[in-house]
Amino acid sequence: MEAKSNILKRVYLFFFLLVAFSLLIIGATINIQFLKTDKVIENVKTTTVKKRTFPAKRGDLYAKDGSLLATSLTYYKVGLDLTSPAIKEDTLNKYVHSLSDSLESLIGKKTSDEYYREILSAYKSSERWLLLSRGLNYPEFQKLKTFPFINQGRLKSGLAYIKYTKRKKPFGVLASRTIGSRAPFGLEGAYDTYLKGVDGEQFQRRKSNVWVPVNNAKIKESVDGADVYSTIDINIQEVAENALKDQLFFNKADYGCAVVMEVETGKVRAIANLLIDTATGEFTEARNFAVADAEEPGSTIKLASFMAVLEKHQLDLEERNIAIGNGKYKVYDRVVKDSHFTRAKLSAREVFEKSSNVGTVKLVEKYYKNDPEEYIERLYSFGLLDKLNLDIIGEAEPMIKSPSDNDWYGTTLAWTSHGYESKLTPLQILAFYNSVANNGKLIKPIFIERIVDESKKETLFQPQIIKSSICSQESIIKLQDLLEGVVKNGTAKRPFRGSFYKVAGKTGTAVTNYSTSGITKKKYRSSFAGYFPADNPRYSCIVVITNPRENGIYGSSTAAPVFRKISDRVYALDKELRTELTIENSPVNIKSKNGRENEMVTISEKLNIVSNPAESNTYVSAKIKKNELQMKALKNSGDNVPNVRGLTVKDALYLLEERGLKVKISGKGRVVKQSLRPGSKLIKGKQIEIILG
Repeated sequence: MEAKSNILKRVYLFFFLLVAFSLLIIGATINIQFLKTDKVIENVKTTTVKKRTFPAKRGDLYAKDGSLLATSLTYYKVGLDLTSPAIKEDTLNKYVHSLSDSLESLIGKKTSDEYYREILSAYKSSERWLLLSRGLNYPEFQKLKTFPFINQGRLKSGLAYIKYTKRKKPFGVLASRTIGSRAPFGLEGAYDTYLKGVDGEQFQRRKSNVWVPVNNAKIKESVDGADVYSTIDINIQEVAENALKDQLFFNKADYGCAVVMEVETGKVRAIANLLIDTATGEFTEARNFAVADAEEPGSTIKLASFMAVLEKHQLDLEERNIAIGNGKYKVYDRVVKDSHFTRAKLSAREVFEKSSNVGTVKLVEKYYKNDPEEYIERLYSFGLLDKLNLDIIGEAEPMIKSPSDNDWYGTTLAWTSHGYESKLTPLQILAFYNSVANNGKLIKPIFIERIVDESKKETLFQPQIIKSSICSQESIIKLQDLLEGVVKNGTAKRPFRGSFYKVAGKTGTAVTNYSTSGITKKKYRSSFAGYFPADNPRYSCIVVITNPRENGIYGSSTAAPVFRKISDRVYALDKELRTELTIENSPVNIKSKNGRENEMVTISEKLNIVSNPAESNTYVSAKIKKNELQMKALKNSGDNVPNVRGLTVKDALYLLEERGLKVKISGKGRVVKQSLRPGSKLIKGKQIEIILG
């Protein structure tokens, strides 16, 4: 019985404890649910525990020489949490006026009175977040923390902030499209894996306005992103963009691009893509035309046509046996036309140098008319149908029709051979020209020199060969000679006249709306692709100008001048390209342009040229004939707009501003064009635009 009694006592005790525990739970539940609801909710809000991520510092993006192209700057979204129990009302009232004045001075979005009213209203209504600024930089944030009341500390002032980073491009629009954004465009997108690093993690508890670690053992440290050094040469990039911008303005063109690449390595040293914003009149890099736009190439494709012909038969380039006739050649129901030819027969060299459409078509038809499939396969074998598989996204797919396609017509062979019914991007065309400069080796264009990680370990990027040889060396030698001939004797002779180094290249002009019936005005895409110095190729370059409206439409008058400005500057910058010039026994051809008479006389005396000074400061036109400076006073325009063409910018400014005109200047060099017609009525205060070239 005693054993039974002991068991019952234990059961009763256990039952009593169970009932008591249940009553405690019920009581706690009632207390939480009905008596201390607000306090519990507040505790939950202020003691949240979660795994928080710490973003790694994003790596910087550099130009070849270490110039900073893109970097991450720290910003702060700042506000006040006026529900903090540590805030004292009398302290707030004491400092709120001076705090409001300081906020107006630093942020300036509102007046001091507006800040004053908002802060007091937020305190009375117990607002958890009163926004002060969405983006203070680090110095501004540090200054904010010294302000009255806020300098009491985070708990006593309720200062709350969110730290974030913002990507900045120190050079602004310069190469901005190639630099790109974090995702997915440009170098930022292509090398995001390296740049972004590895985020850190840690469990933290939110205590009022402060997050504190729960367990230090749970910390996963962040790994900063690697620094990426691009192939971009900031000096060449600036030259390319400025030259392109000036030409687009001069030709009143829609948009254009220019790319400069190292022949041997494929490293892209500059890539400019400019589009005029019609709303603001400013140039922007809204699209990477060089990479993303596959268009009909025009006459630059004739290099591939001649390569195909030479691979079929190593013809004599000098034999004048290609009949041009009157510059028109009918192919079924369409007519191939030349813009300017009078000679009845041309040699293959002349066809290429003068860019004869008729001659090119007849030459291709001679060897491939009965087997157009072989011609197209030749083009494919040159790598023209393959994407370059660039690291940056957005490369357009090249297109060259095949006889097996449904849209192959009897005229397709002829039109493909001189630049139509096919599509290539400017960079794909440049890679092809670069392979000719590189003795047949097709190199992938690359944009990265090296990557340096957090531990300073370097990863170098080497040239990538796509094809070791696109054609025979015999063909390459002849094609190099033809490209030099275009600049020496052909369509590009004028823009490269007087160059200290040899250039090889090809002009191209394509009608972009030829297939539109009933067009009133043709639109053009003009280009020039080539390399320099021609006798020891170091750089290749392509320039494309879309829809030029003024001052020329052909590649020779639009794109080639941009190439010349770029190549001249690169030649001057690259010490390895320059050689000493021997001029002792070379005849000197001296030319003179308009300017002040007394300055002309001073220069002529230094050059031992005979002149007849009148000791005048008038503006004159001048020419040198038989070592004599002949000057003629420019007509005084009086109350009319003066003619400043040919003058330096300094002299033009003097003449125009002296007469009360406001002057806007574009380009570099001497004045080649002015917006107000010389001799027209002069209205003081009116703006005149002068274009230099």
